[in-house]
Amino acid sequence: MQDMADTKPFRVIMWCVPRSASSVLTKCFSFIENTQVWFEPYTMAFFQDFQFKQRTGSYLPNSADDFDSKDFMRQKRLHAQGTSLEHLFNLPSVDETLILRDSVRRQLSSIPAGESVFVKDMAYGVTDFLDLLPTKDSGFQHIFLIRNPKKVFPAWRRLILAQLTSDQPPAGQAPTFDDETTFDMTSDVPYMMPGYSYKCQYDLWRYVKENINPNPIVIDADDILSDPLTMLSKFTDATKMPFNGSASLSWDARADVVSKWRCFIPLANARPDDFIYRTHSKSIFSSCFERRVNPKQPGRELSSDVIKCIEATMPYYMEMAQYKLT
Repeated sequence: MQDMADTKPFRVIMWCVPRSASSVLTKCFSFIENTQVWFEPYTMAFFQDFQFKQRTGSYLPNSADDFDSKDFMRQKRLHAQGTSLEHLFNLPSVDETLILRDSVRRQLSSIPAGESVFVKDMAYGVTDFLDLLPTKDSGFQHIFLIRNPKKVFPAWRRLILAQLTSDQPPAGQAPTFDDETTFDMTSDVPYMMPGYSYKCQYDLWRYVKENINPNPIVIDADDILSDPLTMLSKFTDATKMPFNGSASLSWDARADVVSKWRCFIPLANARPDDFIYRTHSKSIFSSCFERRVNPKQPGRELSSDVIKCIEATMPYYMEMAQYKLT
């Protein structure tokens, strides 16, 4: 275990699947002194690109040299008027430098030597844009946080359903389903990537193995939640991140540290009626790791779309799990 007093600079990007306790883990690591924390920069760029394509029929430029962020934000604020998202894009703290993947790449690649950085992101944010990862000589370790699909998809389905039915989308963009029974996450989620995000993580893992590091670290979220002291000791030893044993397993529940994260939309400003709050509030205000127990609810079977997602993604998870820290 590397002690806080022996801290040396580290660079870590943790690529995750949804509903894998990654935000709680990010808050835990946010209390490492002198560390920049970036929250889903590529994922947020993915969503800006996706939403722009829905509005205009074309994607955003690949290169930051061909992009006017001020004009983009004017359009973004106009489009958000009258929706539950309006207040988010009127915040002065929106980070316009994180709209494009290319801008993310340039900034991560140019962080001065000697500075520690922890980035939490979703692998689908860079699918088809692997050339926009940070440069190899920037020294980032690519880490993969996996989780059993049986744990992910029931929870992810509930979250997506809540988001799509309560974000008050503009006229003409309302969801095409009426209730939970008619919702199908394999077809009704317009931004769902092939392989339901697991293939994205798997493909990125293979790319890193073949081009950057033949033995990237893989860790299972449920292993962390079951035994955070043991697994985080192993994780931080492997990444050369500082860790102060059991003292690192509890932290300030307030959102103060979250306000320091680099993020396109500041999470600390989330409020109960917006999607950021619904997605991340438990993590934002967390103070420790909670062991998650998922007892089967009597009379509640898995929906057919969840079963389809689990069956489609289990092979990706099982192959990666062979390489996880134990």
